[in-house]
Amino acid sequence: MAWGIFFVWIGLSWIVTEYYGFPMDAYIAFGVGIILIGLNAARVSLGLKLSKFSLYIGVVALVFGGTALTCFKPPLWQTIILLIGLFIIAEAAASLTKSK
Repeated sequence: MAWGIFFVWIGLSWIVTEYYGFPMDAYIAFGVGIILIGLNAARVSLGLKLSKFSLYIGVVALVFGGTALTCFKPPLWQTIILLIGLFIIAEAAASLTKSK
């Protein structure tokens, strides 16, 4: 279902860009971030394993799409490194709580 929503979102965004000349880059990134984070929320609610890769890509897309919508452009590589560090910290904290 998430893949279907993804392709519909990309297709609609391209249509808006082609016909109306409205730049949709920030909206595409923001939408993809919401779709991927929603996918992982659905996986967890169904008792399936969380996909860390798609969650990471979703967070990166959401951050860059959201900041672009507010006209703030964070530096790409520094932000990606920051998010990698946050995921490592979150993973370490989660493993500490599991071991108790």
